[in-house]
Amino acid sequence: GGRRVMAYTNSGLVKHCKEALKLKTVYMWGGLFREVTKDYINLLSGIKGYQSQYPAARKAHLNGLIGKGYYGCDCVGLVKSYYFGGFGLKANAPGYSKHKNWDYNVGTMYNAAKFKGKISSMPKKEGVLVMTSDFGHVGVYVGNGEVVECTLSKFGDGVVKTKFSDRSWAWWCQCPVIVDDTGVTKSNTGTNASYVNGKTNAPVNVRETASISGKIITKLPMGTAVKMTGKTQSSEGYTWAEVLYNGKSCWCDRQWINS
Repeated sequence: GGRRVMAYTNSGLVKHCKEALKLKTVYMWGGLFREVTKDYINLLSGIKGYQSQYPAARKAHLNGLIGKGYYGCDCVGLVKSYYFGGFGLKANAPGYSKHKNWDYNVGTMYNAAKFKGKISSMPKKEGVLVMTSDFGHVGVYVGNGEVVECTLSKFGDGVVKTKFSDRSWAWWCQCPVIVDDTGVTKSNTGTNASYVNGKTNAPVNVRETASISGKIITKLPMGTAVKMTGKTQSSEGYTWAEVLYNGKSCWCDRQWINS
């Protein structure tokens, strides 16, 4: 029989994160969920640009965990370890050499994502990634108002479960290399998802009619998902696009919608 292609899914990522919570973990910048060994500590702390994350005291702490069954990873490493081979020494294989382009950091993962936006527009679906405003940190939304994240902070050292409301998350996205099986891309977007464009950080006016004098129904922040009907109308020098927002037909300036 042919080899079954493994599909990486949102629910699979959530399961992976819940398994990670049961393991002994420690935060290691650049780590991909490998066992904490002398070689691994030397490898990561020796990478150009990583040295500042491994001061002497931190290295001494990590060295004290060798042989005690600990695994080291960082925030995005938790996500990547799901599709790069799981926990343990194999966490760089077999997917890694084949998919080096999946070795994202938080910002490049967000950029590569098709479905994303401001946290206010986040679909509360399992497996959605949540990110801080500077794209310095990522967690995985696991449902019930909870996030699993790998951190070195007041919340702990290693993989922990936190409340979604514990941090001021700013952005969300659907991980670009995994399949959405929890309905993220269907949340108020219909099938042809479109987004309020990043050309402006100002909210975009959505009006009752295709006119500058049309009554403003709402103001949508950048990254909000809307569904376009395909209808456009020109008036007063503007091209208006009909969009469905919360199931209602309304109009906004076409230039602010990316589809």
